Amino acid sequence: MADQTQKLVLQWITLFLLVILCIGSFTWFSAPVIQVPTAQEIADKIVIPESSEVDLTSLEEGISDIQLNLDEDEVWENDAESLATAEWEKRDYKDIYDALDDIYGDIDDRDDIEYVRENKDTTFAGMDADDKDAVVTQYVKVKYENDVGDDVKRKLTIETEIDEGEVEDQEIEETI
Repeated sequence: MADQTQKLVLQWITLFLLVILCIGSFTWFSAPVIQVPTAQEIADKIVIPESSEVDLTSLEEGISDIQLNLDEDEVWENDAESLATAEWEKRDYKDIYDALDDIYGDIDDRDDIEYVRENKDTTFAGMDADDKDAVVTQYVKVKYENDVGDDVKRKLTIETEIDEGEVEDQEIEETI
C-alpha cells in the first residue's frame, strides 16, 4: 500500500507540474507589441520644399515635341490624301473611266461621267511622315450615263500606294 501511495503522490505532483508548465508557457511566449505611428507623427515627417516655383520648361518642351509630331502626322495624312485624289482626278477621271469600263463595260466615254464624290471614310495605313510613305484607301461614288442613256451610280474603292512622296500604284475596284 505504501507503494501505491507513493505512485499516487508522484502522479499528483507530475500533474501539478504539467499544469504549471502549460500555464506558464502561455505567459512566456506572449505576442509582440506593434508600434503604429499616429497621423501626427507621419505628418511631422513630411517635408515640403520651400521653393514655390517648379521648373516646367522640360515638361513644356516634351509637350511641344509631342504636338509637333502629331501635327506632322496630320499634315502628311492630308498631303497623302491630296496626292491620291489628284491621281484619280487626272485627265478627267481617265483611271476611273477605265475601271468602270473594265468592271461593268457599260460606259462609252469619259464625258459620260457626271460626278465623282469622295466618301469621308478614307483610311490610312503604313503612314510614315518622315519617309513620306502611305497607303490611302478612298471610297467614291460615281454617277455616269451608261451606254443606253440611263443614269447609273456605282461605288468604287481606290487604294493608292505612296512611296517617298510619289504615287507608286493606284488600284480601283468595285466596293463590295
